Amino acid sequence: MSSFSAQFANNTSSSIKQSCILCGDTGYQDLCLCQSCLEELPFIEESCTGCGIPLDSNAKTCGACIKTPPPNTTCISLLHYQAPVDYLIKHMKYHNQLSIAELMGKLLVEKIKQSSQPIPEQIIPVPLHFSRLQQRGYNQAIEIARSISRAFNIPINLTDCSRKRNTTPQYDLPSNLRADNMREAFEIINEIPAKHIAIVDDIMTTGSTVWEFSQAIIDSGVERVDIWTCSRASTN
Repeated sequence: MSSFSAQFANNTSSSIKQSCILCGDTGYQDLCLCQSCLEELPFIEESCTGCGIPLDSNAKTCGACIKTPPPNTTCISLLHYQAPVDYLIKHMKYHNQLSIAELMGKLLVEKIKQSSQPIPEQIIPVPLHFSRLQQRGYNQAIEIARSISRAFNIPINLTDCSRKRNTTPQYDLPSNLRADNMREAFEIINEIPAKHIAIVDDIMTTGSTVWEFSQAIIDSGVERVDIWTCSRASTN
């Protein structure tokens, strides 16, 4: 058991039992994973404070972020994007498995607590374009944010930002085209009534999406943006 999963197990209280979405066994506490599958998740132990990329050493910042600092202040990423995390993320996003969003949100809460970082005034989930939201029926980033909002008693801001372009899904593009795909994709509709916010998303690969969104929010007058993601690919 990783140090993180052990701490999470100690802090989780019993509730209604679910079945494990990976193996079908009885869920642990009120989660959609059993204790064994929870313990086997590939939690990120050490990562860059700027981009969340997993690090093998005790360094706090990766070389890329030292050379070109990202617009956000900090980044917390929970899990390596590998099996079975890829399976969980895809079923959360495309197969209406919202119990996975609740699971990810609760796990992120414990990761955020361990970071000892200041808690933001608001959470802003990365918005979907209205056509994709209409097609899918929900925004998984919002569903992840709900557990975090309840745990820290901070509001989710769903009114002041939007995705103004229906961008090509990032997974359909090579990494060198992803930044161009997201350029000016987001719009700040109203003044954000906070100086410190956290962006929530399900997966961070090249960082193009969350960095473009972070920059738009900072340009609107917000002083500090943190990024909280469920999973992180191992390379920028």
